[in-house]
Amino acid sequence: MGWFAPVVGSVVTMLAWAAVAHSSGSGWVQAVGALLAAVLLVGLIAPAFPSFRSKVTCTGSPSDSEAGRATELTMVANRPLRIRPLRPTGPAAPGTGAARGTREVAVTIVPGRRGVLTKVTVEASSSAPFGLLWWAREVEVPLHRPLHVAPRSGEPRPMATVPELPTGDAAMRVPAGTGEPRGVRPYRPGDTRRSVHWPATSHVGSLMVRENERQTDDPVSVDLVLPADPLASEAECQTAMASISVSLMRGRAVVLGTREPEGHVVRVVRDRIDLGRRLARAIPAPDAVSSPPPISGEVRRTGRHR
Repeated sequence: MGWFAPVVGSVVTMLAWAAVAHSSGSGWVQAVGALLAAVLLVGLIAPAFPSFRSKVTCTGSPSDSEAGRATELTMVANRPLRIRPLRPTGPAAPGTGAARGTREVAVTIVPGRRGVLTKVTVEASSSAPFGLLWWAREVEVPLHRPLHVAPRSGEPRPMATVPELPTGDAAMRVPAGTGEPRGVRPYRPGDTRRSVHWPATSHVGSLMVRENERQTDDPVSVDLVLPADPLASEAECQTAMASISVSLMRGRAVVLGTREPEGHVVRVVRDRIDLGRRLARAIPAPDAVSSPPPISGEVRRTGRHR
């Protein structure tokens, strides 16, 4: 109802002036009344033209943000406008644009949930030239680059440790070492043929194998399965954000499995920013249920990623 006061006030003013001009009979009073009516009419209708012919463009946007955190976008309008974000919401930006050329303005949005934003919806409004009545319309503005909105950090949840089942022919199989060579050692049951160091074997007279540097800690493997309910899915991602961040801060390698629009993705999480992007892109499975399943975390003793 923002239009009610200016429209009713203008109509009452014109009717009152018309009554005064009719009763007085003076020509100058009628001329001033006609001028006043023209000014009020222009002030009520003229803002519709810059509002509905407006064009808003995003010239700058960050790549990463977090749900509930204010994020600044850079926009340009071809006319003097007031820009107010609608989806996601945010405070109204001051008027931008000019009669000759354009200028940039900072528009702040506050995403409420995680996700990947490729466009935002803003309200472009104008009250030019007299500021009597605001005319507005919704405009979809494509972002300069996709904005990954990470979930808020919730309460961390302990992740279970499960042993890796032995693989290969021998029950006492020794896992193959990875990393830089550390030296040679005598052969033990379970060592592969590829690890035999033949020069050392011929020198000593018994089988010797290469020994490599082993990682100091096994990676954590997390398979994130999101429920179909949006609120439960958001809560599950918040828990995952907190739980995996704890492992990253402790220097643990984390292998995260998520379902994304392109399919199931299993990849090492490089850092917290990469974690936020993965969780922003995560979607529920087609057969997901509405109840939130627990996060399954597994520490593979052999260090292999699954």
